[in-house]
Amino acid sequence: MLRGLIYGLSILHLGPGFAFAVVAFGCEDTFSFLQAVCQQDAFAAFIKLTLAAWGVMILALLLKIIVTNYINKNK
Repeated sequence: MLRGLIYGLSILHLGPGFAFAVVAFGCEDTFSFLQAVCQQDAFAAFIKLTLAAWGVMILALLLKIIVTNYINKNK
């Protein structure tokens, strides 16, 4: 139960943290790999990056759970 709470809070807080870092520091250069994101409204870019980060972290957590269950099942 506590592990699930920690995972949930981590995902909840790291998603917006990643999005803020990308919007705040990734859009400073004139030549940026994030040009499509940087040309949008800052709030819209923040929301899209937050949702993308949440999606990636949730998929990574599910993959970790599947692999862990598979390894433990073979013992």
